[in-house]
Amino acid sequence: MNTPENTPQKRRTCCLVLALCAAIPLLTIVLSVGGFLFLRMSAPALIISEETTRITGPLTAEGHIDFFKALEEKIYPPELATDDNGFRSFVRTFGDVTDIAEQHREFYRLQKYEKLGLDPDILPTLTLPLVPRIVIENFYAAKREEVPAGKVEILQDPWTLEQLPMLEKWINEIDVPLDAIAEAIQKPVFFVPLVQSQGSVESGRPELLMALLIPDIQLTRDIARMFQVRATFRIAQGNIDGAIDDKLTLHRLGRLISPSGTMISYLVGISIEGMAWGIPVGANPDHPLAEEQLRHILAGLDALPPRIPLNDVLEWERYVALDAVQLVARDNISLSDLSLLSEAGIPAWYGLATYLPCNWNIVYRRMNEVFDAMQEPSPRRKYHLLMESASSAPTLRKLFGLLTPNGRGEIVADNLIEMLVPAFDAFEAAIHRAECLGHMQRLALAILLYQLEHGTMPGADWATQIAPHLGDNPERYFSCPKNPAAEGKTTYALVLYGDEFSTDADTLLLIELAEAVPFAEAVITVDEILEHQRWGSLHSGRVIVAHRSGAVRSMPPTIEKEELLRMLGREKFDPQMDAD
Repeated sequence: MNTPENTPQKRRTCCLVLALCAAIPLLTIVLSVGGFLFLRMSAPALIISEETTRITGPLTAEGHIDFFKALEEKIYPPELATDDNGFRSFVRTFGDVTDIAEQHREFYRLQKYEKLGLDPDILPTLTLPLVPRIVIENFYAAKREEVPAGKVEILQDPWTLEQLPMLEKWINEIDVPLDAIAEAIQKPVFFVPLVQSQGSVESGRPELLMALLIPDIQLTRDIARMFQVRATFRIAQGNIDGAIDDKLTLHRLGRLISPSGTMISYLVGISIEGMAWGIPVGANPDHPLAEEQLRHILAGLDALPPRIPLNDVLEWERYVALDAVQLVARDNISLSDLSLLSEAGIPAWYGLATYLPCNWNIVYRRMNEVFDAMQEPSPRRKYHLLMESASSAPTLRKLFGLLTPNGRGEIVADNLIEMLVPAFDAFEAAIHRAECLGHMQRLALAILLYQLEHGTMPGADWATQIAPHLGDNPERYFSCPKNPAAEGKTTYALVLYGDEFSTDADTLLLIELAEAVPFAEAVITVDEILEHQRWGSLHSGRVIVAHRSGAVRSMPPTIEKEELLRMLGREKFDPQMDAD
């Protein structure tokens, strides 16, 4: 039973407990609100300057950087709306043939005509043919049949209408339109203007460069395929001069479309040149390449416009990346809302960093620092260190970084660098592979020219013997940029055949080596190739080879034995070699 002495004490204790219980929710609310206000404390305003955004204008009506116009100002040539722009001639002849949805077609057409300085009411004079692959697919679709395996691949080598009779109408109608395109490609530039969606133009918010519609990239691919297919048909018909013209037109097209403002267009230009390198102009045994024709090809290669410097392409990509940074900052988009998030492997909770005030000056500076490092001379150690730092920042540091605007700026910078900086190493590797193909093309043509002049193939000292046909500074052609050789050495080997081996047009002429060797040792026998002892490359999964037909292509280092034997003139297995 309670005594009078302890009752007040118990009452005081109960009141204290009740007060604490009532205060906990209030305290929780106060702490939550205080923490929220702490996290929401204002961040420094973005300063548009050379130090932060790098690109400072032009500006939109909202005061944001118009990266679309900025890129246009940087890449558009002065010939864009003149007759010196081959693409302008193309559009005037064929109209706007971009494959886009019908509801958007007219807006894009009018925008393109305005930028090219053309009258949209003047009708085109020619119709662009279908790509031959589509003709073949339509033929079998009408018969409700699948296209037979390898049917389209036939077009990469000399082919006849007996093999592909469904292309007879196409081949009979192709000369006039392709000759008109070839004439346009001979202009000083072949530049496709950038276009925006109607919604972007009407809203005053420029098209996001990352999502920019570049449908004409596919158009240039299709045009290139037409020239490639006509060239291989002409070879089979014995029209070697015509095939050479198509080959050189492809080379020029690849060079001219490269400076179109994106890394994608640059890579498409390289792939078009790849089509040209692979055309076997000397594959018809009844019409072997003449000396004059070989000299014509070499002169045509010398006359090509120079390839755009790598750093120019990287600078275009800087605009694309900074434009995406501005989108995230301007529209308060969470990183978790970006479609690239899952591909980049970034935890979704990092998206909180963009919902809270963030120091975007840090983000811009970090992004520009990476692009600056990317444009430094090889080996670009700083670039790789910056990329490694962005991808390997400790999770605990990022957690604490959420507490301040500067910390959130670092988090956002790390994530956006991973998401927006292009795969530079892969891009550089593609450029090296393209240059390697070009070098081997020159060497192969020079060897064939030497053979015609001297009546025999060059010997072990072939590199010295063909040097006079390579112009000034011939040393630059004797090694792959990925694997540069010292003076007097080469990373390419001449394939030596014994009397019993075929030297038909499709057999190998040159093959790439994994290591540089002195000129006097730059030969390789058929047996050495078959045993895989000395050939290889630093290209990821590919080896560059040249054929006696003049075609230069890449092949996997583990090519099927039957295919390798065919390229070495041994159609059947050697029983003794097979036993070994």
